[in-house]
Amino acid sequence: MAPKFTVIVGITGNQGGSVANTFLSDPAYRIRGISRNPSSAAAKKLAEQGVEIVKADLDDPESLEKAFEGANLIFSVTNYWEPFFRPDCRALAKEKGMSCREFAYEVEYRQGKNIADAAAKVVSSLDNNGFIASTLSHAGKCSKGKYKDLYHFDAKADIFPDYVNKTHPALAKKSSYIQTGYFTSSYKLAPNSYFKKLPSGTYETSFPTPPHTPVPHLSVRTSTGPFVSAVSRMPPGHAYMCEGTTCSWSEYMAHWSEVTGKEGRYRQCSLREFVEANHEDEMFGVEAGVMFEYSGEVGYDGGDEGLVRKEDLWGRGLRFEMVGLREWMEGEDWGSVLGR
Repeated sequence: MAPKFTVIVGITGNQGGSVANTFLSDPAYRIRGISRNPSSAAAKKLAEQGVEIVKADLDDPESLEKAFEGANLIFSVTNYWEPFFRPDCRALAKEKGMSCREFAYEVEYRQGKNIADAAAKVVSSLDNNGFIASTLSHAGKCSKGKYKDLYHFDAKADIFPDYVNKTHPALAKKSSYIQTGYFTSSYKLAPNSYFKKLPSGTYETSFPTPPHTPVPHLSVRTSTGPFVSAVSRMPPGHAYMCEGTTCSWSEYMAHWSEVTGKEGRYRQCSLREFVEANHEDEMFGVEAGVMFEYSGEVGYDGGDEGLVRKEDLWGRGLRFEMVGLREWMEGEDWGSVLGR
C-alpha cells in the first residue's frame, strides 16, 4: 500500500512540528510541509529528516492549492499571535485605526479561510477523515454574547468549523476539529502572572479564573502529534480536546511545589489586576485576561461536554502516549523562574 500523503500546515511551529515528528516515525505516511521560507534552519532540518518542504503562504490561496494537490490528509493550524506581536503588524493596525487584537483576528480569520477554501478544492483526494484542523471554542457563542472579544478563540472557531460547515459541506463531511489546552510553555509569556516571587519567598500564580475550576493543560511539542495521529484513525465529524492533564490552577501550583520543592500558591485576581500585572503589553494582558475569565465562567472548552478526549480514544483501542502536567513539570528547567 502506498504511503498516505499528508500535508502539514505550520510544520515549523509547535503543533505542526509535533505532528511531523509523530508521522515521521510511521512509514505509512509521506509528509509534505508548507513553509513561507523553505531555506530557514527549521525547514532545512525537516527536509533532512525526509519531509518534502514546499513554499506556500497562508495569504496566497493559489500557493496553498498547489501545496494541497493530491493530499490524503491535511493538518491545519493558524497563528493569531504572530500578527499580534509583530511590530510591522501593530503599525499597520494603528494606521487602520484598530487594535492589534482586532487586526490579528482579521489575519487569522483570512488565513484560516484560505486554508479551508484550498482544502475544499482537493476534497476528492482526501481520506474519509482527511481534514484535521486545530481550533478553540467559540467564546462569543458559548457565552451567549458576553465574551464577544476573545479574538484568538473566535478567529479559529469562526472558520473551523463554522465557515467550513456553511461553505464547504463536502469538506465538512471529511473533517475533524481539535481544541488544544493551555500550552504548558505559556508561563514564559506572562512572567508577572506565572510564578511571581513574593517578598515572603512564596511563588504565586494569579489569573482571573476561580481556584478550583478545571482547565486542560497541553505539552504541545510532545503530545499534539500522537493525539492527531489517533484522531486520523477515527471516523470524521467529531470534535476533540487535546490535553495531557485537566486540573485546576490550585492543583497546578500544588504539583509545581512538589516538583520544585518551593512553596507555591494560586490566587484568583480580577481582570483589571491581571492587565495591570502585564502592563508591558496591555493588549496582551487584555486578550489573555479575557481568556482566563472566560475559562472560569463558561469553560475553556465552552462548556462542550461532547468533546472526545484521550480516554475516549484509548477506550476505542487507540493507544498513544500523552505527556501529563506532572511529567512535563519534572522535565522542565525552572532555573529562569527560580533565579528571578
